[in-house]
Amino acid sequence: MTKYVGLTEKRMANKRFRKTEEAILRVFFEEDYYVQMGEMAEKAGVARSTIYSHHRAVREILPDYEKYVLRKYRRVVRRMMKNGNVRLKRIYLSMLFFMIQEKRIFEMLIKNHRRTLFEMMIGEIKMKVISYARLPKNSEKIFRVYISEVVGLVEEWGREGFLEVEIEKLLSEIMYLTDTMRSRLAPLMDN
Repeated sequence: MTKYVGLTEKRMANKRFRKTEEAILRVFFEEDYYVQMGEMAEKAGVARSTIYSHHRAVREILPDYEKYVLRKYRRVVRRMMKNGNVRLKRIYLSMLFFMIQEKRIFEMLIKNHRRTLFEMMIGEIKMKVISYARLPKNSEKIFRVYISEVVGLVEEWGREGFLEVEIEKLLSEIMYLTDTMRSRLAPLMDN
């Protein structure tokens, strides 16, 4: 049996690997996620060992993609954050374009009501948001509410198809939420 490696940028850049992954996802979606690995291999036209080199189990497909995308996103954010004077609006804009680049994955996550990845992506810039909104550093409760609101906006945009023409509107809504966070959520700051 082929050793499981998972999804990496290097593997995803390989045309053969990507083509096989597309076949796996096609079967995954066609069968509405109710498919066994052997059946998936047969329908995708690949060896069973190949399927297992891509994913450990059917239930691991979505988590594999979440991990892959988060690793890739963290590199983008870290590069931006090295420049200490980068603006929050620019970081959010980069995040939205990143979602467009990985559109299929994010559509898959929205379809399955998986918010965790979106929450973790915003969590990566937590200190930048807290500093921008001039919140106390121990603003966990406020930040959780804020994340939920931003994720709601992003999910709505995603359900509409991650339209690039809507980015400016979405970015304005996110920045408005951020600008008004302190006043709207002030009652939570006392608790």
